[in-house]
Amino acid sequence: MKIRHRLTLLFTILVAGVMLLLYFFIFYYSRDFHRREFFDRLSDRVDLTEKFFLEESRLPPQLARQVREQFLLKLSDEKEWLLPPEGILPDSLAPFLSSKIQGLQPGQEIQFIDQRRQGLARIYELDGRHHLIVVTAVDEFGHTKLANLRRILMFSLPFSLLLVGLIGWFATRRALMPLDRNITRAREITASNLGTRLELPNQRDEIYDFSAIINDLLDRLQGAFEFQKKFISNASHEIRNPLTVIAGEAEIALSAERPAAAYRQSLETIAQEAERLHQLVNSLLSLARTGGEGVLPEREEIPLSDLLRDIREGVSKKHDPSIIKWPDISAGSLPESLFCNPMLFRSAMVNLIDNACKYDPSKTISVDIKYSPGQWLFEVSDKGVGIPESEVHLVTEPLYRATNARSFPGQGLGLAMVDRIIRWHDGTLRIASSPQNGTRVTITLPT
Repeated sequence: MKIRHRLTLLFTILVAGVMLLLYFFIFYYSRDFHRREFFDRLSDRVDLTEKFFLEESRLPPQLARQVREQFLLKLSDEKEWLLPPEGILPDSLAPFLSSKIQGLQPGQEIQFIDQRRQGLARIYELDGRHHLIVVTAVDEFGHTKLANLRRILMFSLPFSLLLVGLIGWFATRRALMPLDRNITRAREITASNLGTRLELPNQRDEIYDFSAIINDLLDRLQGAFEFQKKFISNASHEIRNPLTVIAGEAEIALSAERPAAAYRQSLETIAQEAERLHQLVNSLLSLARTGGEGVLPEREEIPLSDLLRDIREGVSKKHDPSIIKWPDISAGSLPESLFCNPMLFRSAMVNLIDNACKYDPSKTISVDIKYSPGQWLFEVSDKGVGIPESEVHLVTEPLYRATNARSFPGQGLGLAMVDRIIRWHDGTLRIASSPQNGTRVTITLPT
């Protein structure tokens, strides 16, 4: 069942319950009002009965005639009884009066209802004797009005519920119309038109929030698709180049008999390109591993001195660490340990220092570590070729290389991997650079 139908049904049921409760109270209080009003009229008839039967001889002739005229205006199906309280009650009155009449004082009265008939009994005292006067009658006018009210309520309920159901259906249809339009638009979104977005309603409601969340999700998906297309394009280009060189050298070597030196030259070229391809594949695998979620090792507390020693060892495999200005951590101004994943963070720092050594022919590289409450700062700076300002924000994309760095060896994957490692540590990577003025890379990690 659709939400619109569920809301309409729920709205109709709730309103039906409220209306039934309201109708019940209307009918109940109307009936109670008619009964109380009719008991008041019965009380007047009891007074007239007392005057007519008991005190007629004491009344002046004119007043007696007036009482007779009033008494003639009887109620519907009215019956009167003048009985001694200790006498035997008629069968029609005994069930209602026999248990209540004992101890009844003059002026007190008893009201009772026998199906449609209402009755009232009262004790009078005359000449030292008690007399019981009982008057019963049927409130035909009141019953007619109640029957008419019952018919009106019974016939108006179905029409009211039908009207409420229609109003609820139109109201929910209008309220959910933006959702219906967005469902239609969502069905049209495919991989070829990810630029389509859901419509945001004018009112800031739940549908607006849901549509905004879906649009944000589509933005991320579109970015991921574009990134994937660009990544595949660049990766295929980078992989194709060494494969082309390897295939070309092999064809040249096999095309004719050559001296051993020529074969050796071809094999050296093939080996160099194979090593380049090997490094590229390893870098792509490392980049994929750092981009995964839920598969990375846990972070741990590692002594800062051990971390710095591991970084120096990693750098020493390709560069002389003595040309780098390392931070002095023996002064005790820094905490003794850092909370991180040592393997990944070491890889990120080694990549940054390797880039600095590669792009700075003067080898003026410095590494600095700072600490302030709540965060660590790691800086790697050089005086190398730098990065054009318009390309600084692009160098963390996989396989992207700055225009002034394409003459240097590399695949453009190092900074992309560093950026992912730092983001996995909930940190930030900032790059400040300009051509011929060098580059400063700052890593900020929360403690």
